Amino acid sequence: MTLMKFALAGLVAVAVVPAFAADSVKEDVKEAAHDTGKAMKKAGRKVKDETCEMVNGKMECAAKKAKHKIQNAADEIKD
Repeated sequence: MTLMKFALAGLVAVAVVPAFAADSVKEDVKEAAHDTGKAMKKAGRKVKDETCEMVNGKMECAAKKAKHKIQNAADEIKD
C-alpha cells in the first residue's frame, strides 16, 4: 500500500509541475513587458528633457526635468 501511495504522489507531482512552470513563464513574460514599458516611459521623458533644453535652454526646463525624475522614481517604487 505504501508503494502505491508513493507512486500516486509521484504522478500528482509530475502533473502539478507543468502547471507551475506555465504560471512562471506567464509571470516572467508579464514582468518583462512591464519592465519594457517602464524603460520606454523613461526614454521618452529623457527625449522630452533633451528637446526642451535644446529649444528653451536649461533653466526653463529644470522644473520639467525634476518632474520627470520624480515620475521615473515612482515607476521604480511601483515595481
